[in-house]
Amino acid sequence: MSAAPSVKQQQSARSRTALIEAATTLFAERGFRETSVQAIGDRAGVSRGSIFWHFGSKEGLLWAVVKQSFEAWEAEVLVPDVGTAIGVEAIRRALSAHRRFLTERGEALRLFYVLMFEALGPHPELVREFAALHARLRELTVGWIREAIDAGEIRDDVDPASVVIFITGALGGLAYQWLLDPGGFDLGRVYEDLEKTLARGMR
Repeated sequence: MSAAPSVKQQQSARSRTALIEAATTLFAERGFRETSVQAIGDRAGVSRGSIFWHFGSKEGLLWAVVKQSFEAWEAEVLVPDVGTAIGVEAIRRALSAHRRFLTERGEALRLFYVLMFEALGPHPELVREFAALHARLRELTVGWIREAIDAGEIRDDVDPASVVIFITGALGGLAYQWLLDPGGFDLGRVYEDLEKTLARGMR
C-alpha cells in the first residue's frame, strides 16, 4: 500500500491546481500574451515563483492548461460518445464530439494553436509533448478503423493509420478556420460533408 501524501505534497498539489485554474480563466479573458505570471499568481493566491517551480515557464503552464482541457474532452465527451461503435459510425460520433469541443470549448482549442506554433517556433522543447498527445489520439482511434475492416464494413485496402492522420488534419484545418472566422462558413454543413466523404472513401 502506498503512503498517504504528506501535508507538503497536498499543498503542492493544491497550488498546482489553483495555478491551472487561474491560468485557464485569465488566458480566456486576456489572451496568452497579455496575461502576466504575476496576474496568474495573484489570481491563484500563490507566488509567481510557483509557476516556474511547477511548470518551468509560462509556456509550460499553458501546456498544462491545454493538456487538461484535451484530457477532459477525451474522457468526458469523446470516449463516452463513441462508446462501442466502430468504423463509419465511430467516426460520425467522433466528428460530433469534435464539433462540441469546438463550439463549447473553443478557447481551449485557440490556446492549443497558440502553444503549438510556439512549439514549432521559439519553444521546440514542447514538440515532444504535442507529438505524444497526437500519438495517443491516433492510438485511441485507429482501432475503430481496424475493427471495421475485420468486420467487413470498411475496405481491406484502407490503412487505418493513414485514415486517422487524414481525419486529424482535416479537423485541425476546420477548427483553426472556424476560430479565425466563426461566421465565414456553415460549420454544420462542413462536418456533414466531411462525414459523407470519409464514408464514401472507406466503404
